[in-house]
Amino acid sequence: MKTILKLLLVFSLFTSCIPMQKVPKDAKMTDFFHFQKAKNYDASKWAVFLPGTGGLRIFKDTTHYYNVAEKLNAEGISVLLVDNVAAYKASKREVDEEEPVQILWTLEEALKWAKQNALIDQNSDGSVVGWSRAGLGLIPLANDASELERLKIKSIALFYPANGYEIQLKPKVPVLIMTGGKDKIVKVDDILKYMVAENATIQVYDDAYHGYDVKSLKKGKYFRFIPFISKKQYLLKYNEVAAKESFEELIKFLNNK
Repeated sequence: MKTILKLLLVFSLFTSCIPMQKVPKDAKMTDFFHFQKAKNYDASKWAVFLPGTGGLRIFKDTTHYYNVAEKLNAEGISVLLVDNVAAYKASKREVDEEEPVQILWTLEEALKWAKQNALIDQNSDGSVVGWSRAGLGLIPLANDASELERLKIKSIALFYPANGYEIQLKPKVPVLIMTGGKDKIVKVDDILKYMVAENATIQVYDDAYHGYDVKSLKKGKYFRFIPFISKKQYLLKYNEVAAKESFEELIKFLNNK
């Protein structure tokens, strides 16, 4: 039974994270970089959003990340939203490299684009906010002082970060980690095993699942061992209380760094 459960979880993880958008053959990488200015725009106050494998679309939901960006915009922080999977595909980059490198390369290209277009001040330091699979790139980045300095990243916030390479977090900048106690995809035990560190703050929302901050997941995504009979086993599900508290934590964290 445990083997079946693991297979179901793995299958559900991959199918739920498949990018929903198609990348046209003539698309350019920069088509997937989006800059959302703060209410009181200041080019020196910025953050980058790196979503999970599904990019800026979560199933049929194309607004979640933009809505979160609006919360930061109201606080004077502009947001560079990077549809990193689609952007990487559109770049047609012909290099054999693993996903963490792909994520960080795309992040660097997005920052170059924003600075070349005078959206971000060249000399300012900013933050990166990552969801789920973006953790594959952002956890090693957090440990790399020279890369953080080169990219001018002063802090990193992570929602239920994936850590498939089981890297021990030893951050050189402040890191905020927010996750759900009932998450079956990124288990809290793994977070506590690999990500407890100086300079890192971990916030666990006991009753929350993966995707707890995504309002369009109110009904959740689940499976049953026996269709229509067994209890629902949630993989993704919105939690209003956890979402509200984590957005408040995020804003406080970014404003204090």
